[in-house]
Amino acid sequence: MSATSTAAVASPASFGAKMLEMRDNEETMNVGKKWTVEEDIKLAQEIAENKTYEEIAKEHKRTANSIKLRVISHIIYPKIKDNLDVNMEEVALEYNVDTSQLIRQINKIIIKGEPKPTQKEYLPTNKDILDYLRKLDSKLDEINSKLDNLEYLR
Repeated sequence: MSATSTAAVASPASFGAKMLEMRDNEETMNVGKKWTVEEDIKLAQEIAENKTYEEIAKEHKRTANSIKLRVISHIIYPKIKDNLDVNMEEVALEYNVDTSQLIRQINKIIIKGEPKPTQKEYLPTNKDILDYLRKLDSKLDEINSKLDNLEYLR
């Protein structure tokens, strides 16, 4: 394989590399970072003010797509979770998001909230039980010692 053909086959940047690249950019420096309560409150206000996703993204230093996903998960879903029979096209139109993206994200949220079938109930091992009993015994000794001190002081 020649050097020119190797360059043509170069793999695209990884997700992590793209995220680091976006964090180096002043306009998207909060990409991938945890949202703060203040940001969520500000986002709700900005949506109520009918700001565009691009305007909001610049304010929050995130991408417009991440703003849309946050709106779906933290504004739209809480409003419709008890009535999923709502007209998704109308909801998508109201919040200016793509209907298929809205439905896809709502389904992800619902699936994520369901317990996984492979999750087993926690059953403590004998060692766990023994450790717990030792802690209880230690606490009882501590309590008895304090009671003895109280009796002695009388």
